[in-house]
Amino acid sequence: MRKIICALILCFVLTGEAFPAGNSSEAFLSLPFGHTYARTQKRMENSGAKVLTPRKDTITMEGMFESYPATFIFGFHKNKILKSKAVYLQSMGNAEYDRKFYEALQKGMNALYGKTNETPTANTRAAGKIMLKNVWTPDRYTTITLTYNPEMSKRFPGSSLTSKFIQIIYKTDKWN
Repeated sequence: MRKIICALILCFVLTGEAFPAGNSSEAFLSLPFGHTYARTQKRMENSGAKVLTPRKDTITMEGMFESYPATFIFGFHKNKILKSKAVYLQSMGNAEYDRKFYEALQKGMNALYGKTNETPTANTRAAGKIMLKNVWTPDRYTTITLTYNPEMSKRFPGSSLTSKFIQIIYKTDKWN
């Protein structure tokens, strides 16, 4: 997953944008599927994230992802091994900056996993509005989804997951 960080940095340099380095982002992106519950929690805590709700099969944490306040959610298989991870980013109130960050993430993911087309989808949180969705399948078990909600970039949204402007979700079906 270090390749993701390198690709993102490359995209930032190429676009001329200087996004500050990001606390828990590297720990999140480099967490491999199959990591244990304890190792996942410890790795994220070492990167500065704080546990909100530890449960038997999930951990919810808060931290920073490339200078954006973030909520991290990790899902575990019954054998306590990581099977899904998601990060939800809160806007800092600058829609232009948020859009450029989304585009840099999209370019980085395209560089790593192959080009995909973003698809407009109905925004379930704002009637008549759209969200942009990208889906990659790097192997037969893994799905990566990047979703951008421009409506949430216009203000400082609340703390609910539905009020976040970017969602990145990694899932594996390897153990299903």
